[in-house]
Amino acid sequence: MTPRQRSLPLFPLNTVLFPGAALPLHIFEERYKRMLQDCLDDDSRFGVALIKSGNETGAPAIPHSIGTVARITQVNEIRRGRYSVIAAGERRFEINRITQYRPYMVADVDLLPETAGDANVGAQIDAVRGALTEYLRLAAGLQGGWTSGARVSQDPAALSYYIAETLRVELKEKQALLEQPSTALRLASEAEMLKRDLDALRRRVADEMRSKFSRQ
Repeated sequence: MTPRQRSLPLFPLNTVLFPGAALPLHIFEERYKRMLQDCLDDDSRFGVALIKSGNETGAPAIPHSIGTVARITQVNEIRRGRYSVIAAGERRFEINRITQYRPYMVADVDLLPETAGDANVGAQIDAVRGALTEYLRLAAGLQGGWTSGARVSQDPAALSYYIAETLRVELKEKQALLEQPSTALRLASEAEMLKRDLDALRRRVADEMRSKFSRQ
């Protein structure tokens, strides 16, 4: 295998993990307890991929082909035979072929590079930062809270993954963001999602204000 290829244990889940994000897990199935031990005996890494069909428990699920390498950072036994695990997303991968289904899934994968895709990708940061700040403030306000906004990274790739993790969108949209081949395309998609969802959030806030004052 080349430096960008490796064999990786897979954990299909009903979630999309992005590079830089934390993933809490509750491990209790025997197959995943075995996977956990095997990972800890190796380099503490496994792959997380959104389930395309099937379930998290029971028979092996079919995952999407693009996922994220996760590195185990913390393990605690919370009850006999049950473990609380924290993992951190590192980089994307693409499944070449699944080489093992039992007791847990293993695949040969390509580790995907992060490409800018546009020489001026840095200019997109200012375009999305303001929209992201308003999005967070409106979302917090609707839940009775307040935020001064996010301290976002100046690194375009890190910013794109932070926005992808933050957006309250369906899993299929999060998966589409993970699959974007470049940072520039991911940021462009996120700008469209922010614009769409900001319009909806503004309407909800306006409705809330009208309802509040009509009761006074």
